Amino acid sequence: MRPLLALLLFCAGLARAETIQLRKNGNVVSFEYLTQDEDTITVQLPGKDTVLTYKWEDLDQDWVKKNQPKLWAERQLLTKPEEAPDKKMEKEKEAEADPFAKELPPADLRTLVRNLASAMTDGLKGIPMGSVEALCKEADIDETAFWKAYDELKKASKVAGATKAAEPAEKTETKEVEKPEKETPKRTATKTPAGKTNNANRGKDGQVSAQRSAENKAREEAVKKDLENDVRSFNGVGYLRMLTENGPRARLTWAILRRAPEDRRSLVASLRKYESQAGQMAEKPDFKDRNEALALKKTIANAADALEKVTRESATMESRLQGDCQSLLLKITPALGK
Repeated sequence: MRPLLALLLFCAGLARAETIQLRKNGNVVSFEYLTQDEDTITVQLPGKDTVLTYKWEDLDQDWVKKNQPKLWAERQLLTKPEEAPDKKMEKEKEAEADPFAKELPPADLRTLVRNLASAMTDGLKGIPMGSVEALCKEADIDETAFWKAYDELKKASKVAGATKAAEPAEKTETKEVEKPEKETPKRTATKTPAGKTNNANRGKDGQVSAQRSAENKAREEAVKKDLENDVRSFNGVGYLRMLTENGPRARLTWAILRRAPEDRRSLVASLRKYESQAGQMAEKPDFKDRNEALALKKTIANAADALEKVTRESATMESRLQGDCQSLLLKITPALGK
């Protein structure tokens, strides 16, 4: 064991044979404490010679943290990497000298909103192309409807022109998307008066289906090349705009985001950052716009919470997602493009 760490454990840790309690599978048992390391703890049954070693991962660590604080504090000393005091001081000095080492909140809320809006325009990758066929099957939609939503998401991610420029086209585009989702075309064979199947149209249907499949495959290959070249056609603004839509466009965007874990993580991480900064600003005693900062913090937090719940395990689109995205979008839209 490292010398400094050993000294700390000797001075502040548990005494050998001190009584402790551990919880496993819902059962709490008292032991005499012997020793522990990063992965295991060794104990002895009171009044017996039996020595037992348990893996920490098999124990209820949350319970130990709450009910055995002294034992947990010793574990924290073991699991946290030891850092020499001189190196720690050097890092602190570097952070003070370098303004980028620790990003501080801006002086006013307007700047914070502008920074947040800018972060929401950072490029995102979108859905992995291997998921397209599975997504369409799972959502029970035609692949043509998916590619339409895909193109609309790319269009919504373009900041120039803001949201007002796209409003006039919304009504007509929504109707076009609804058709494939609600009215999935089915192949039906017509029958002659004698009850025999008419195969006259089968050849044509097969050709159209094959042609559509070829087009979809070509689209998929083109997007794969873009991903290989790190072309990022989407951003947070596009996702927010599409998720606030009514009907199929919002649901298809939600389905895409479910299968785009990198985009979700990037969005949530960025939102958490600015949520924290808004909170720091509100805590300043001389900050005049404290209530506005707290309101902004809440808006950002709600959007981050809602987006975190969009996972592969979530089977339905939550109703609050649309409202939370709308509230955030209203906050950042005036700052887009500035």
